[in-house]
This record gives sequence, C-alpha cells and structure tokens, in this order.
Amino acid sequence: MPTLRTGAGQTRPGEGWVAYGANGIYIDVNTSAAKFAGAPIYVSSVGGSGTQWGLVGTGAIYSPTATGFRVYVQWRDGSALAPAHAQQFGFHVNWVGVDNP
Repeated sequence: MPTLRTGAGQTRPGEGWVAYGANGIYIDVNTSAAKFAGAPIYVSSVGGSGTQWGLVGTGAIYSPTATGFRVYVQWRDGSALAPAHAQQFGFHVNWVGVDNP
C-alpha cells in the first residue's frame, strides 16, 4: 500500500474572513504548502480566543481541491456575525488533510 501524504496547518488568527449575507462569514483556506496530489480528505475546526464555541459549520468543508477549501460559519442562534468579530476574537481554521490521489 502506498504511503499517504498528510498535511496540517492553520489560517492566520482573525485574517481572511469575508461576510456571507447578513448572518455568516466564510474563509478560503490555502493548503498549497502541503503539496497534495489530488483533492484530499480534509478535517477542520475553528479556534480563537473566545466565542467560537457558539459557531456552527466549523467542520463543513466546501469545494475541496489539492490547494485548499472553504468554510462557512454562523452563530447557532442565527444572529448576525461579521468579519470584525472574527478579527476581534482571532478566529482561525485548523485543518488536517490526507491526500486522496
């Protein structure tokens, strides 16, 4: 059985979050440094200095490719969430990928 390439990383705290409608935000995660050959199987979580426990969507991966993916998050209660909040609390995405050539 061939050895599978794995990679891991995290986005910069508070950076890269974009508004999605009135109640959500998203971030594009760059995984190109891992040099995956195919679209990997990714696992993600959102970290920060507080309040991230109230988010939903933290482990949902969208549009996975060899060089990245997107994560959309919002508050569990559906209230407004803006990129400024993610910046204030240093929200970041932690990720692990296993190559799937």
